[in-house]
Formats: sequence, structure tokens, C-alpha cells
Amino acid sequence: MRIKLTPTNKLHDFFGKRAMAHLLAFAMMIFSASGQPQTTDLPELGDSAGRYLSPAQETEIGQRFFRQLMRSRNFIEDYELQDYLQSLGEQIGASADLRGMKLAFNLILDNRVNAFAVPGGFITFNTGLLTVTEEESELASVVSHEIAHLSQRHLARLIAKHHEDRIPALAAILGSILVGGQAGLAGATLTSATVASNQLTYSRAFEREADSIGVQLLADSGYDPDSMAQFFRTLEAYTRHDQAGAYEFLQTHPLSLNRIAESEAKASEYPPRPHTSSFEYHLAKAKIRALYRERNDHPEIFLEDQIQSEQEEKSDAARYGLAVYLTRSRNFSRARRILDSLASKYPGHPWIGVAQAENELSDDQAGTAVSILEGLLENHPSLPYLHYHLANAYLANHQPEQAKKFVRYQIRRNPQRFRLYAFLSRANADLKNLAEAHQAKAEYHTVLGNYPKAIESLELALREAEPQGYLAQSLTARIAELKSGYQLN
Repeated sequence: MRIKLTPTNKLHDFFGKRAMAHLLAFAMMIFSASGQPQTTDLPELGDSAGRYLSPAQETEIGQRFFRQLMRSRNFIEDYELQDYLQSLGEQIGASADLRGMKLAFNLILDNRVNAFAVPGGFITFNTGLLTVTEEESELASVVSHEIAHLSQRHLARLIAKHHEDRIPALAAILGSILVGGQAGLAGATLTSATVASNQLTYSRAFEREADSIGVQLLADSGYDPDSMAQFFRTLEAYTRHDQAGAYEFLQTHPLSLNRIAESEAKASEYPPRPHTSSFEYHLAKAKIRALYRERNDHPEIFLEDQIQSEQEEKSDAARYGLAVYLTRSRNFSRARRILDSLASKYPGHPWIGVAQAENELSDDQAGTAVSILEGLLENHPSLPYLHYHLANAYLANHQPEQAKKFVRYQIRRNPQRFRLYAFLSRANADLKNLAEAHQAKAEYHTVLGNYPKAIESLELALREAEPQGYLAQSLTARIAELKSGYQLN
């Protein structure tokens, strides 16, 4: 299942028939509770928008989207990249008025330049967006723009505006935003020429508002407020070389000369804040170049060229990327030499240490990988991706009991980190504790909000448990609890 889709079939192909039915049912649910038609003005934040799409409903849209996204072939499950984006996003989001909304950042394999926000706090980036940015502040400007779409509840306001257009328009709006972010906008509302015309108007209004608030968020979080206009200029230059790649962003975020000028004018309201790109930003770009490009564009040659950069951190990041690529290519000895050199220069750096551990693990040296990761965790105990890598290394090193003990401890401290339950399930399966393996998988689905899957896993666990034992009683109670909560939702 690919995310690269044509305008006529993208919603249906991405979500499938069953998910489309859920989406349309959700649209009907919203409109069945509607009141009187709204005016043509943009609704204010608050009751007007919330009347048609509540924060709880936005969360439901986001969770459904995320579950579908995770099943896509293009979804990138890379712990370091996800952690970098999450950290960057939370830093910027700390200055936003999110009303308790939690942000979640994801990455998909797509060379085209784009990013989109989905209600409920889910922001997704194409790999092409990260590679086209020149500085971290440019990436931060896109993050701030997408956060602004969420903080201003643009979907809820759009639905309030289009209340009079009833279900067809709403289904198109929801579908477009779920697949292409704020592109709901021109291409989604194909139900009538009037709706399409109005939709484009509100698209541009929302884009300007997101730009303005995004610039403010940049300044508040310590980034150069002019970086949004700078990103637009970078995009213009990129467009001249690769029109197809940039078209995706331009389609979902309509760009105009006025928009650039307005971003510059808004930035002038704040004092300049020059920002130096972090080493992790360069590492993230190098890793994407090494592992996550749709076309076979010879990453080794590209990274070798980048190593010659006069900027030291950029050069070292390219060496890291080359080592990661060599590990994937099973050239373990050369990768080891590069990583050992980088580890000497950046002692204890978690990205480099993880790359060393992954190289050893791929070379069937799981014990060495465990030692490296345990050492990293001593110095960086709060980094979630180290927990995932170490749990995986324990399992690869035939230490399921140690993996289980370690993961259970981390779950007690961080019960919302759903990936931990997947490792707990694997550890229990290796230990032949099948009931507990299914139980852990159920909690994985519960954290994701997928209650039907969670109940299904619990019922499988109940079949494996001793009928009259404590575990069976606990499973029965948990099934009843989830069924009750699922029915209420």
C-alpha cells in the first residue's frame, strides 16, 4: 500500500473500503448533531467550531489516521528520527496554545516536499521535506506552521463554515486533510463549483494565519523568525530544479509573493535570533539520505561528496550516514572503522553509539551490542529510543527474561510508550508465556486507541490462561472494561 496516490483515488486507496466507511459514518455523526447553518465568516475559536467537531472527535480522527499510517509501507519506524522530530516539535509546541493537545510527529518515505497536520495533534513529514531544508530553522518553520493549523483548530472551523454543504462536502474535507493535510482546500471539495471556490478562499486564509502564528512560535522558541520566509525562498529555488518534487508542497500550501512578503513583515516585528543547526539535524538528514530515499540515487556517492563539506558537523554527519549505509550493505568492517572514529570525536553521543550497536547486531555480535547500549543508557537514561534498542538487543542475544524485566520496569515509568508493549509481547513469546504475550499485545493496541484489536488479543490470551487462575480473572475484567469503554465511545 503506497502513500503516493492520484487525486481521484487517494482517499479510497489510502484508507481502504472499511476505513472509508468509518470516515463517512463519522461525518454523518457530526452532521446528525448539527444545528443551524453558519455565516460565511470564519468562525471564532471556541463554541462555534467545537459544536461541530469536539476535541475528543479530533482525537478520534487522529488516532484512526495514525493506525492506518502505521500500516502503510511508507511509514518509517526509525526511533532516532522520530525522537528528533518529537523533540523539535515539543520545543516549538511549548509556546503554542494547544489546550492540552499532545503532539505526535511521524515520518513517511516520500521524496516529495510536504508536511501535514491531522486533528488530534498528529503531524507528519515527508522525507523530502527534511532533505530540501538548508538549516534546522527552516525545518522548524514548517513545524511551527503545522502546529499553528492545530492550535487554531482549522478543521473544526472549516466544518463549521461548511455546515450548510452537508455530508458530501464534509467527507471531502475530512478525506483531504487526513491524506494531504490542509490541502482540503482546493482539490478536496469537488462536490460543487461553489464549495470548491469557497474552500480555496478559506485555505488561503488559514495558510496566512498559520504563517503568522508560526513566525510567533519560532521567535518564542528561540529560532530565527525570518526562517519561514527563508524556507519559502529555498522552496522557490528547489522548484526551479525539481518542479515535480516541490509541487506537492505548493499544492497543499498555496504559495504567493504576498505570502512571502507577509512572512517577512511578521518576522520584522521580532528581534533577529540567529540559530545554529544542531548536530542531530545534520545526522537526521544524513540518515535519511543513507536509508530512506525512494529512488536509488547512489547514497554512497552523495555522502562521500558531503564528507568534503567545509562545515565540520555536516561533514561528520555525512560520515555517520555513510557508516549507516555500509551497515545496511553489510560492509561491517568499514562501517565499524568510521563509527569508532566518530565515537572518539563525540564520546557517548547516543546516535553514534546506537549506530555502533546496530552494526554489531547486524554482524551477529549481539552481546557487544548489548554492552554498548547498556553503557549509553547509563549516561542517557531518559532517551526512549535507547530503551527500544536495548530491549531488541536483549532479545537478539537470547535474553528474553532480561528483556522482560527491563521492559516491565520501563512500562511502569512510561505506560504511554506503546512500543514497549510490543517488546514485552516478544519477550513473553520467547519465554512461551503465550497468554502474557497476547496480553501485552492488547495493551499495545489499547494505548493506540484500537479497542477492537485490544479486545481480540485479550480473548486470545484468555484461551491460553489457566481457566480458574488469577490471570484469567484479570483478563476477563480487562475485557469487560474495554468493551464498556469502547461502547461509550
